Amino acid sequence: MRRRLAVGVLGMLLAVEGARGGQAELGWLWSPMGPYGGDARRLAVDPRHPDRVFVGTCDGQLYLSEDSGENWTRLTGFHRPGFCISRILVDAEDSRTIYVAGWQVLAEHGGGIYRSRDGGRTWALLPGTEAHAVRALAQAPSDPRVLIFAALDGVFRSEDRGESWRRISPAGDLEIRNVESIAIDPRSEQTLYVGTWHLPWKTTDGGRTWTRAGSRETGIIDDSEVFNILIDERNPDLLWLSACTGVYRSTDGGRSWRRMTGLPSRSRRVLALAKLAGQRDVLFAGTTEGLWRSGDGGVTWRLITNRRLTVQDIALHPQRPQRVLIATEEAGVWLSQDGGRTFRPSNQGFSSWVITDVLPDREIPGRIYCGVMRGGLDGSFFISEDGGRSWRARPLWGVKAILQSRRDGRRLFALTEEGVFISEDRGESWRKGPPLEEVGSHLAEANDGRLLVLTSRALLRYDESQGRWERVRAVEGQSLTALHAWRKIWIVGHGRLWMSEDGLSWVERTLPDRVGRVHVILEHP
Repeated sequence: MRRRLAVGVLGMLLAVEGARGGQAELGWLWSPMGPYGGDARRLAVDPRHPDRVFVGTCDGQLYLSEDSGENWTRLTGFHRPGFCISRILVDAEDSRTIYVAGWQVLAEHGGGIYRSRDGGRTWALLPGTEAHAVRALAQAPSDPRVLIFAALDGVFRSEDRGESWRRISPAGDLEIRNVESIAIDPRSEQTLYVGTWHLPWKTTDGGRTWTRAGSRETGIIDDSEVFNILIDERNPDLLWLSACTGVYRSTDGGRSWRRMTGLPSRSRRVLALAKLAGQRDVLFAGTTEGLWRSGDGGVTWRLITNRRLTVQDIALHPQRPQRVLIATEEAGVWLSQDGGRTFRPSNQGFSSWVITDVLPDREIPGRIYCGVMRGGLDGSFFISEDGGRSWRARPLWGVKAILQSRRDGRRLFALTEEGVFISEDRGESWRKGPPLEEVGSHLAEANDGRLLVLTSRALLRYDESQGRWERVRAVEGQSLTALHAWRKIWIVGHGRLWMSEDGLSWVERTLPDRVGRVHVILEHP
């Protein structure tokens, strides 16, 4: 048995975290194949060339469209995993200068602002910004040299396009912190508004002094997380504000506010707000329940997308007002060419899914199955019948693993957050399988046809005669991270490896210390 185990280990490929070693130069050419869509966080239109549109993700990816959102190309020079893009800003005077601001998802602090001076090919982190979780960035209309960024620890100003920065909010202030939004008065860069997770604030002297620009007494509900502030370009005393409590309007520079009550109460968390240039009464509100349009300055609203969409950003074409783009949570980019009357997905080239599994059908050439972590409106299980050139989603969500039955190729199994699902028609339709008492992470099929599910603490084996799952005692209670079953069953967890030929008797071995956390096991065919 010891000799067979040694041969088995040498015949496996382990994808590990922390292992060291060189990579062979194989000369392979990699190209994206979808499925297209996923989480789209931020949009930005080039003000000088408005057919150029950028979209950013919450995992540090940046895409460019040269045709107003019809097709997308990833800007490979910007690759910052774990960096959530909060703002994309194209310089008002130089389209080749682009700023991307954001924050680190897995850290309480940190983030920064990156700048490209060559249209997005190369990027550099601006000194003095890396320690700040940046939530907003704005360029002064009256002086493009002036940039203002808002972060969880305050407000900062640059007068040299980001070369240097200074704090303009009081250090350690208990109110002007957790700043989410900025708007700069077009008449003077000395006047700006910032929105916090509590209420808005205003300065008219470049940050030397600040006054509260909204409260319960002046019309804004307390603890209103202010996501956006808009200033009318013709009358800068006319303001709009979106918050977790809805949309507000001020006609006196923020001294008083009127809450616009036309949105339904369950749609009042307004993450994005936009208005057509030159048309102060046409507003778009992106909410956690779809995109809404107002033609009367926010008095009344009409839902213009599927209510299941969470709209995170809105981009309007300044020269073609009928063209509206929205960035959505898990459903990609959507485009309207008729002012919002109809929308369609527009994600060709854009992919921001967390892909959990890919499986080629072993019987039908070109047929591929793909699972993603959450999924859009139509599901998170995708099928391609042309080798990955096109995909269609099926109504199954939260797919973690996909398995094709050894005995019947038409039969597929999918492990999800809700348990195991079974398809008898190659993934076209699904039914829920035997219930799981624990959340699984890996799915496999043993030689005898039994289903295996790995959780963080146990291996579960399905007993069809009893109609229930049973625990495999040999590996119970361990910190388990990887499962593979073909000729043998392999399990890895917490520096240990288990192997079984029949699922009943097991051999256990210790992995070398240099092997880190194991995610995937492959057995040589």
